[in-house]
Amino acid sequence: MSGTATGPQETYWRQLVTCKVVSCYVRLYRDGQAKWINGTGIFKAVVTSSTIGAWAIWRDYAFVWGVLLAAAQIVDAVKEYMPQTKDRRQASEFIQAMESLIIDARFEWFAVSTGDYTAAEIMERWRKLSRLMHEIETKYFLDGLPVSGKWQKLAVDEAKAYFLSAYGEGIIGDE
Repeated sequence: MSGTATGPQETYWRQLVTCKVVSCYVRLYRDGQAKWINGTGIFKAVVTSSTIGAWAIWRDYAFVWGVLLAAAQIVDAVKEYMPQTKDRRQASEFIQAMESLIIDARFEWFAVSTGDYTAAEIMERWRKLSRLMHEIETKYFLDGLPVSGKWQKLAVDEAKAYFLSAYGEGIIGDE
């Protein structure tokens, strides 16, 4: 972000940065959901694969193996109804929508940063960007996301790296 930016330019830039931070945060959330889903899948695979062999060796514990096998089958049957599965799917769709928005905003940022727009035009573009981001958030996460300071810090760090790579500059307040 150039040190010569005007108030409206800075406002637009901050919104662009916010979009990227939010996209990074939701990706971290999605990846966390994937770990949980993969863990239940591994549980099912281990239990179903080892239960038959264990039953053959330790027939005295057939009830235990039967309970474990039944639990694995229940997990498999309800996995599509678990909130983690739905949240992961919504997070993936959210990220796709946000990254498309960011591509458009980055393209528009060039004209904003070079002074092609008046202050009023920049603020109108900022309003549009903010509204689109809000619409994407409410479409995919009407109830919001869990708050995680760890994910927030990681998301900000990823956004910083992204903007350093793309523009050779950090984000406002961090330069």
